[in-house]
Amino acid sequence: PLLRISTRPPPSPPGLEEPLDGADPEVPHPDLAPVAFFCLRQTTSPRNWCIKMVCNPYPFMLVILLNCVTLGMYQPCDDMDCLSDRCKILQVFDDFIFVFFAMEMVLKMVALGIFGKKCYLGDTWNRLDFFIVMAGMVEYSLDLQNINLSAIRTVRVLRPLKAINRVPSMRILVNLLLDTLPMLGNVLLLCFFVFFIFGIIGVQLWAGLLRNRCFLEENFTIQGDVALPPYYQPEEDDEMPFICSLSGDNGIMGCHEIPPLKEQGRECCLSKDDVYDFGAGRQDLNASGLCVNWNRYYNVCRTGSANPHKGAINFDNIGYAWIVIFQVITLEGWVEIMYYVMDAHSFYNFIYFILLIIVGSFFMINLCLVVIATQFSETKQREHRLMLEQRQRYLSSSTVASYAEPGDCYEEIFQYVCHILRKARRRALGLYQALQSRRRAPGPGASPSAKPGPRAKEPRHYSKWSRLPPPPGCPAQASPLDPMPHTPVQPISAMLASDPASCPRCQHEGSRRPSGPGSTDSGQEGSGSGGSGGDSEEVDGDGARSSEDGTSSGLEKEDEEEQADGAARLCGDVWRETRAKLRGIVDSKYFNRGIMMAILVNTVSMGIEHHEQPEELTNILEICNVVFTSMFALEMLLKLAAFGLFDYLRNPYNIFDSIIVIISIWEIVGQADGGLSVLRTFRLLRVLKLVRFMPALRRQLVVLMKTMDNVATFCMLLMLFIFIFSILGMHIFGCKFSLRTDTGDTVPDRKNFDSLLWAIVTVFQILTQEDWNVVLYNGMASTSPWASLYFVALMTFGNYVLFNLLVAILVEGFQAEVSAALAEEAPAWGLDQAGWGRGPDGGGLQVRHLAGNTFRRRGLFRVLCQTIIAHKLFDYVVLAFIFLNCITIALERPQIEAGSTERIFLTVSNYIFTAIFVGEMTLKVVSLGLYFGEQAYLRSSWNVLDGFLVFVSIIDIVVSVASAGGAKILGVLRVLRLLRTLRPLRVISRAPGLKLVVETLISSLKPIGNIVLICCAFFIIFGILGVQLFKGKFYHCLGVDTRNITNRSDCVAANYRWVHHKYNFDNLGQALMSLFVLASKDGWVNIMYNGLDAVAVDQQPVPNHNPWMLLYFISFLLIVSFFVLNMFVGVVVENFHKCRQHQEAEEARRREEKRLRRLEKKRRKAQRLPYYATYCPTRLLIHSMCTSHYLDIFITFIICLNVVTMSLEHYNQPTSLETALKYCNYMFTTVFVLEAVLKLVAFGLRRFFKDRRWNQLDLAIVLLSVMGITLEEIEINAALPINPTIIRIMRVLRIARVLKLLKMATGMRALLDTVVQALPQVGNLGLLFMLLFFIYAALGVELFGKLVCNDENPCEGMSRHATFENFGMAFLTLFQVSTGDNWNGIMKDTLRDCTHDERSCLSSLQFVSPLYFVSFVLTAQFVLINVVVAVLMKHLDDSNKEAQEDAEMDAELGARDGPRPGSSPRPAHQLPGGAWPRPGRAGRPQAETSVVWAPACSAPPKGRPCDEGVGPRPRAQRTGRAAEPRPPHSPRTRPIIPPVPTPSPSA
Repeated sequence: PLLRISTRPPPSPPGLEEPLDGADPEVPHPDLAPVAFFCLRQTTSPRNWCIKMVCNPYPFMLVILLNCVTLGMYQPCDDMDCLSDRCKILQVFDDFIFVFFAMEMVLKMVALGIFGKKCYLGDTWNRLDFFIVMAGMVEYSLDLQNINLSAIRTVRVLRPLKAINRVPSMRILVNLLLDTLPMLGNVLLLCFFVFFIFGIIGVQLWAGLLRNRCFLEENFTIQGDVALPPYYQPEEDDEMPFICSLSGDNGIMGCHEIPPLKEQGRECCLSKDDVYDFGAGRQDLNASGLCVNWNRYYNVCRTGSANPHKGAINFDNIGYAWIVIFQVITLEGWVEIMYYVMDAHSFYNFIYFILLIIVGSFFMINLCLVVIATQFSETKQREHRLMLEQRQRYLSSSTVASYAEPGDCYEEIFQYVCHILRKARRRALGLYQALQSRRRAPGPGASPSAKPGPRAKEPRHYSKWSRLPPPPGCPAQASPLDPMPHTPVQPISAMLASDPASCPRCQHEGSRRPSGPGSTDSGQEGSGSGGSGGDSEEVDGDGARSSEDGTSSGLEKEDEEEQADGAARLCGDVWRETRAKLRGIVDSKYFNRGIMMAILVNTVSMGIEHHEQPEELTNILEICNVVFTSMFALEMLLKLAAFGLFDYLRNPYNIFDSIIVIISIWEIVGQADGGLSVLRTFRLLRVLKLVRFMPALRRQLVVLMKTMDNVATFCMLLMLFIFIFSILGMHIFGCKFSLRTDTGDTVPDRKNFDSLLWAIVTVFQILTQEDWNVVLYNGMASTSPWASLYFVALMTFGNYVLFNLLVAILVEGFQAEVSAALAEEAPAWGLDQAGWGRGPDGGGLQVRHLAGNTFRRRGLFRVLCQTIIAHKLFDYVVLAFIFLNCITIALERPQIEAGSTERIFLTVSNYIFTAIFVGEMTLKVVSLGLYFGEQAYLRSSWNVLDGFLVFVSIIDIVVSVASAGGAKILGVLRVLRLLRTLRPLRVISRAPGLKLVVETLISSLKPIGNIVLICCAFFIIFGILGVQLFKGKFYHCLGVDTRNITNRSDCVAANYRWVHHKYNFDNLGQALMSLFVLASKDGWVNIMYNGLDAVAVDQQPVPNHNPWMLLYFISFLLIVSFFVLNMFVGVVVENFHKCRQHQEAEEARRREEKRLRRLEKKRRKAQRLPYYATYCPTRLLIHSMCTSHYLDIFITFIICLNVVTMSLEHYNQPTSLETALKYCNYMFTTVFVLEAVLKLVAFGLRRFFKDRRWNQLDLAIVLLSVMGITLEEIEINAALPINPTIIRIMRVLRIARVLKLLKMATGMRALLDTVVQALPQVGNLGLLFMLLFFIYAALGVELFGKLVCNDENPCEGMSRHATFENFGMAFLTLFQVSTGDNWNGIMKDTLRDCTHDERSCLSSLQFVSPLYFVSFVLTAQFVLINVVVAVLMKHLDDSNKEAQEDAEMDAELGARDGPRPGSSPRPAHQLPGGAWPRPGRAGRPQAETSVVWAPACSAPPKGRPCDEGVGPRPRAQRTGRAAEPRPPHSPRTRPIIPPVPTPSPSA
């Protein structure tokens, strides 16, 4: 079961715990140092006051909160010089807070002592506090000397971190993150590795290239007053420069490709000489619309001064290269960087970027996630054990109840409230009766006789609860509260319950119960009793409830009953009868189905609203609302009547229902007065009521709820993180981001840090990775390039650590849930898979009956077909044809002329392939039978797919031949053409690895379906809400100057266009599409800005008109994008593990064999004479040098130096640096050559190459280096003409030296091993990716091949680089879409309205295009990438296991045989002392346990108490690791053959 982080006993600040029984009275707090400052004991007066003060955390929390408020009130634009009163007041507060924190520090130091293990500075959090206080002191002392260091002021920002230590659950989460740091350190090393390698390559290849611009010719002169910019700029600002390719490089763009100048929409065509001919008629020139095309004179490409994006993007030195690489890895804006480089250098540079994305984004970032997730579950278990131990320690002071897992929180609260109510009533009754009796009989004898009244009845109240397990975690049951102790109640209540006479309703119950489990539950779920199906038998269906006489609806009724006469009793019986009937109705499945239908219909009626809907529809919807509200109110009343108030409230679902009903009624009443449209949104929550009717969904929701407490803690952490970074951002970038508008005035950018609200929004936007690069460029331009550190830190901590922690929490929740559910699901599991296999293959091909009645069972033809199919080459031949067919599909594109050879070739090949596949299908059908029989053709789903594709091809050919005459059926043809692109799917069934992956995916469709349903519920709720908030408001005016336009009529009057944004909320369909774009986190910022600016229907938007709408967008992103979509990872990972379980056994066996082989090899090696025994002394010396640890360290140091020198190169470097670097390179090369020679001498040629793989790499590196140096020398001396690119490549290849570092870094190597082991499976995934891309690319060419970008149709996402013109470009474009970079822009461009004259334009694009893109993004981004995570996780687990086993193996060997060369140790089973076998770990050979001489042990073995005293004892066997201490006198080299001691009596 899942550990709830929140249920630890509240840790007293720095460990002040209750004194344990029998503790020392001198030391009341055993966790603190007994003496501080050498003289203060725990009971001495100043110290015990301090301890008491420190124990109370509330004042500290309050001050921290106050500090957060004052920090947030900082306003960067006004408070620069601090002249206003507000600022001065804040300053005073600041001083107060500083003094407070300093006092706190002193108090803690007195209470805890300063240095030492249990003291103040022993705790990390206290060290943080100490650092903050010290920084404050420095700041104040500098203020006195009037030095203003803003860097130190920013340390204040860290103060909110002090809150973490005060909130236990948050502290646990943060400790968890700190636990993952060692493993994450390895990932970071790997990152550095990637960064260095790619950075150095980038600098070597492209330094200074992005400065290239097209300049005017040298001797270009203009007469007259025309001012021309020095180089060509496409726009006024230099945001998107035109980068050209120098003559040496073969980039895509040259200066001749500059488009002609346009003025007022017309192309200019005159040259400058024509102007002089006209001369005087300059005015006529403008009037006639002719103008000079100045652009044709920019035709010299040379290096300019500025880099693109305000100088932020370039490869001029390693720092800038790293910024670019980081941006590429975050997948935001990487495409345009790639296009710049392709323009300037060469088309093939896309390989660099795609490699970087695969290595960086898909592997490294996911490794981060995997490491955090695996570590998380381990730490979780450790914390859990700790908690249980603590519980046992605290047992003296707590009840047994805390042993049980904490139940449902709601249940506990409810029971507690009931308990208090009952107690209060009992007290009141007792008091009342005591008063009564005192009044009636003042005599002493009467009082006792009246007393038993309430007392006797008590068991009856109790009976209901006492049968339940005592509510865990709830102190309600603790004895002091109860007038009666626990135990006596139990038997009485049991008696009462078992005696049917005591309960008139028992008979009803008995007759009614059996139908219980069958009926669908009405959600009366009593989660405490753990039922998930049926009614959870009305809380165990015990008689306990019935023994309450059905009076739970009003607790007072009992007394009335007792004092009532027969008539009243009759009424009571009738009432009980009706209640039983009502309960029957409410519990029946028809009632529930009716409610469910009502909810569905209600959802539809809410979703039907849209912009410009007719008046009648509005009225109908209003009536519907009233009807549905009354229905749900009726349901609520019925349930109340049937169950009574308390039972109704027991179920949290009912409370949810009743709240919705009350709000709906309130809203209908409120509507009469007008207003209250906010309440309408609560109607939407009815959609969530559906969850109660779907058990599968409920399980997912239970996981959600179980992880809820962790997620809440995580959200607190996230808030804190965002808050700190926002304030830091305000201090660094406040009031510095501004934009120039067209009119020339400056306005602040929308993404700014000028106030706390916008700083938080900007930080949140950077965390969603959307357009963060724009903020980065602004920050670097407005402050300094070092500002990039802020953004990198924000992205790294926020995205790659915090959000991965969220995923880890969810994945862990699922795994905990699954391990429980697995046991039940095991039998059903095997059946699902058979369906998707090829049908069960009975060995060989038995002859089937009835293979189409044409062929006799033993027909010759049929036997022939069977032999063909059974031949092993058959599948390969078919595969070859499929691949050929794929190639022809890839060649298709819309622009091929009808009569050309290409078109004829494609048509003919299409006929041929169709014929071949029809042939294959016929063969199979004839030999297997079509439908009847075990293995018939249609019994396997893969065959059905094949058959369908063949069928489509035949129809396609028939239709195209038929329509050759008239082009009537063009639409049908187009559809068939599109289906043709699905043919590559045939590959799947013929590639076993691929088939496994696909079957995994398909089997996880069902659980993924559940999550999709949850997603849909949220989407629909937010969609309907969005329609109500924004319908008709997303229109705006398009024109030259729209500043004075306020509404639609103004716009039409000015002859401008009134258009709507492509993504809007006018109806539910549009809203869902916009929300999908939001959820994919690409382009959501612009939709949010449109929402913030919207004013009203037919009004021109005003910037930031309604900032409250931020709530809608950000809550959607948090709930759906971060939370629900991350559950995808959980589900995919969990299913992947399930699917691999039947392969697990196989793998474990293989691993075991490998381990035994390695063990054997090592043992043999240990027994054989080593190869260096025969060396002469000099060679031995060299050998020992080569194998020594110090050589490795030295070489590592040299390599690191070398990497540093390589990364020092930069653009425009001085010649002195160049010479220095050259000599450095000579030196390093010499060292590497020497190393290689020494090793060759030491190991000999054969062993050098065969035994040590790393040596091959070393030698290759040496050869490359030497070759590079010689080539450079040749070129400098101009002996031979050498292509400079070759030299450049040789210099780039030097980077291979970095790989030698891998030999040293073991932790990193383990990670890399993980990746390498996962490669085969990731390879299959890659194949699947390729298949997906292939199909979608072919489809894209068919659908969007003719879309063009021009002035009439400006493009937002497509460009000359990103198009669907031919297959290759479509492939690259889809890669861009799958990384999520500006895919929403590309989708916008395909949503074009058709003009009537274009025949090529598909009229249905409006519907097809969202389908195409949404399906692609879903499969590529959400499902497939998550499978990569699953694979990596699996293998990381495995490699951890293997590493552990290796360590154990070494220990075993070390224990058994001393590695002295030449000696042959005796095997363990010959050891004296009577070794006896002992069962080892499952699946391992029996490990022997030998008796070993153990002296009085000095270091106890891991996890075992040290046995004092001497005597024989069994060797500690822990999972195969020998843990016995070695006797101090035996040197390691001698094999341990212990003497047989005389057993002492103590043994």
